[in-house]
Amino acid sequence: MQTSEIHISGRVQGVGFRPFIFNLAEKFGLKGFVSNDRNGVIIVAQGENIENFYKEIFNQKPKSAEIIYSEIKEIETTEIFADFFIKPTEKNIAVDIPLTPDFATCESCENELFDEKNPRYFYPFTTCTQCGPRYSITKKFPFERENTAIDVFKMCPNCLQEYQNPDDVRFHSQTNSCPKCGIQIWLKDNAGNEFKANNKEIFEKMAAELQNGKIIAVKNTAGYLLMCDATNSKAVSELRKRKRRPTKPFAVLFPNISEMQQYLEISETQIESFKSSESPIIISKIKNPKDLAITEISPNMNTVGAMFPYSGTLKILSKTFGKPLIATSANFHGSPICANTDEAEKTLGEIADFFLHNSLEIRHAQDDSVIKFSPKHRQKIVFRRSRGFAPNYFFAEQLSEHNPDKNKILCLGGDLKNTFSAVPNNHVYISEYIGDLANFETYERFEKTIKSYLKIFNFLPEFILKDSHPKYENQKILSEFPDAKIVEIQHHKAHFAAILGEKNLWKKDKILGIIWDGIGFGAENEIWGGEFFMYENGEISRAARLENFAWILGDKMSKTPKISALSISKNNENLKDFFDENQWKIYTNLIEKCDIKTSSMGRFFDAVAFILGYRETIYFEGESAMWLEKISNEIYESHQFNVNNCELTDYLETEKFNSELPVKMLFDKILDEKLSGKNSGEIGLNFHYTLIKYIEKTAENFHANALTFSGGVWQNALLIDLATDVLSPKFNLHFHEKLSPNDENISFGQLNCFLNLMKKI
Repeated sequence: MQTSEIHISGRVQGVGFRPFIFNLAEKFGLKGFVSNDRNGVIIVAQGENIENFYKEIFNQKPKSAEIIYSEIKEIETTEIFADFFIKPTEKNIAVDIPLTPDFATCESCENELFDEKNPRYFYPFTTCTQCGPRYSITKKFPFERENTAIDVFKMCPNCLQEYQNPDDVRFHSQTNSCPKCGIQIWLKDNAGNEFKANNKEIFEKMAAELQNGKIIAVKNTAGYLLMCDATNSKAVSELRKRKRRPTKPFAVLFPNISEMQQYLEISETQIESFKSSESPIIISKIKNPKDLAITEISPNMNTVGAMFPYSGTLKILSKTFGKPLIATSANFHGSPICANTDEAEKTLGEIADFFLHNSLEIRHAQDDSVIKFSPKHRQKIVFRRSRGFAPNYFFAEQLSEHNPDKNKILCLGGDLKNTFSAVPNNHVYISEYIGDLANFETYERFEKTIKSYLKIFNFLPEFILKDSHPKYENQKILSEFPDAKIVEIQHHKAHFAAILGEKNLWKKDKILGIIWDGIGFGAENEIWGGEFFMYENGEISRAARLENFAWILGDKMSKTPKISALSISKNNENLKDFFDENQWKIYTNLIEKCDIKTSSMGRFFDAVAFILGYRETIYFEGESAMWLEKISNEIYESHQFNVNNCELTDYLETEKFNSELPVKMLFDKILDEKLSGKNSGEIGLNFHYTLIKYIEKTAENFHANALTFSGGVWQNALLIDLATDVLSPKFNLHFHEKLSPNDENISFGQLNCFLNLMKKI
């Protein structure tokens, strides 16, 4: 009898793959077994129809499975199998597989939540093989119940029967539980008083308190969320005050898609993403604010981060309350999301009026992922890559080709919007969004998460890649790895390498990288941020940049747009009225004597936003640029511009190409336009257009056919749509889609720099 051995690698653990194989083998009359192994899944099959069985694996695989490698071969064996079975996983194996992210609750499980006759009625942790928490509850891999936080909940006879029944949707579901044997919830006020009731009554009590304007800290699948009535201006304002978050927009949880569509412009692409297993927050344009407290939710903006209820807890609460809810990460501004009961009550006691706790331990706390689609061309833009996406990255090619020496590598990333990347085996793992490491608690989360990876994969890094900035907080961890070789990677080269790696462009030649962000250490006395790089003949070189201007007052400059305007303007007397006498004297003197220069595009956007009307303090990164994008896009959309046949103005049209974008000349032209009384939105739109035309001149000058874009400035959807309109007829354009263009991609870029450019080190 023919016996074949099949190996399948990829995301094939925690997605119902083994029960799928079991049922498929039964259908084809095969004998043998399926089991998890260190590389994914191994199948040994005996029978007459193995080839057709093998083909059907790819045609019918579970929707959340990702197959990146497979092999089938005939083997010799004397063993004759009596049936087909799921073989227990070998203990303590070192895994070499993608980790399984959390999945949104599927439609089948959602239906059970609201079926009064179902034993899981109002049970928030209803899951099956296709949905529920995975990475957030993982202690180690392979993905078996005993390796997760849910193992402490022993299945009752009914759950065990489901687990063992091949015809049940919960056949071999590692997260299976029910109200009798599973996770418990309880509601407390911030004085410690518990509301004792069943699940349905608890959610009804929460809905009543939300209706009364209260703020509730809700333990969700990957961390706590702070929630309040999104139609109650007073409640939202109070949440801002308590959370110390003056202006950064809040996400809004809508009960369903139809409710969303009443308030927001929602495309089919967005609906598809909301209903996906990742179910990210999607930044969406406000269509009709109706009774939403929109001024308090999203100050100075015309968009809101829309959330679809992706977990059982959110589905039940959202349906019970029946109106939009604020759903924001439970923390103080800048701190990491809270994940356990004691931490939540200690940290959030000044914010929340009530706490909804549960007894499931969260091993990997994660913020919600955030994406946006550009309005015209529907280009996907990742703002935050976390729950649902992290921690895997699927290479276009096998990593072994790039890392033939099997080096074990840890990439520390940046300090703002930190992620790290690890290569302990043949896969790349890019951590969830961690945040600003200047915050002590966030640094602790960074360190803890790295240590969990070292434990999960049982590895020590041989190479540690770090930013060339000498004072990044993440470098503190280097002392724990005295034997590792340390390699420095320049910040903006890492951005460029990240997009080259994501789009698998290393084998191409003559590629121009447009790398625009806030700041990054460039060289002694130089802070970069408006860079053009060429990749050619296997080397990266700096080809052009923004004209340098004075960098003064550190963080104060990045939070006070008028300082950037003063630093850039040649004719700064026009700005004198915006400063008191003492400020004017100090700032102009600092600018005149300043030795530190910057090419920051982020600060250039701040300066332009200021003279066009943005007078506020900047409380979060990119705030002024988002306002500038908004007023510019309103003009663009209202006139339905066609860039090939319109009156857009290139302020540098008559200037010959210069490898330094003449920032000061451009700024003063924009200032003159504003002083002449022209509409700020029109000037802003022309500013965006001028930048795109400069990219065109630069690409033509260097004879580049392919253009790549990275850095936080490329979260600007208007800039992306204009680039697509103007540049795509002449050039091949490559934007980030899997990774965020901001500093979250630095760790992945460091890895790519090392593997493709620094192999000789």
